[in-house]
Amino acid sequence: MSATDPARMAPQPSPHSAPEAAGLAARRSLRDQVYDAVLDMLVAGRFGPGESLGIDPLAALLGVSPTPVREALVQLEATGLVTRTALRGYKVAPPMSRTTIEQLFDARLVVEVAAARHAAENHDGLEPALRAAVDRHRQHAAALTPPTAEASVQDLSEYLAADRAFHDLLFQATQNPFFQEMTRHISIHGERLRQFIAHRTPDAEQAVAEHEAVLEAIVGGDADQAAAAMESHILGVRQRTLLDAEAPGE
Repeated sequence: MSATDPARMAPQPSPHSAPEAAGLAARRSLRDQVYDAVLDMLVAGRFGPGESLGIDPLAALLGVSPTPVREALVQLEATGLVTRTALRGYKVAPPMSRTTIEQLFDARLVVEVAAARHAAENHDGLEPALRAAVDRHRQHAAALTPPTAEASVQDLSEYLAADRAFHDLLFQATQNPFFQEMTRHISIHGERLRQFIAHRTPDAEQAVAEHEAVLEAIVGGDADQAAAAMESHILGVRQRTLLDAEAPGE
């Protein structure tokens, strides 16, 4: 059969009927919702390191059948957030080691410094969104400054989301799907790190100031300064994270 054979070129019928396809889409949507719900609980510290993650208890907690929970846990195992042992099921992964934390930040340095440089070289139209992101970050940082016992898990979650949003804008600005896929993968491991770090180091104001330095270099079109500011920021976050990770428990 030649490459131009009409039988080969003709579109093949879908193996699923329309109702079957709709059912598959609905199942994927439910699995994604369950994945997000379990991920949120892990990041919020609802489950401790090594704690068992029973499929049936999670299904009852979330009001769903065991199937989407099982599928979500398979996805989470791939991220390193949970581990699976034969005949024993799923557990929350142990805390990241110092070496793993350093490797994570080494990866962030490579991709985020490059993204900052690219943003400065292609900064037209970026300023409004970046300034809005820094403003939101500053507002949420205010809830954590100075650090107090009253700062809730929700306050911290909103602050971290605002922090991540600034970085995400830089990756979106690259319009490079490979960059964006890399940062999604790294971000998942960042969530794993946050799962175990108590954030004792009061760095909210410093992190906002570092974002502002990156912002000003980008909107000024200074690629070298943007790269240097981002490198300084990532190295600072790494140092503060390691201090938190090595701090004795309270």
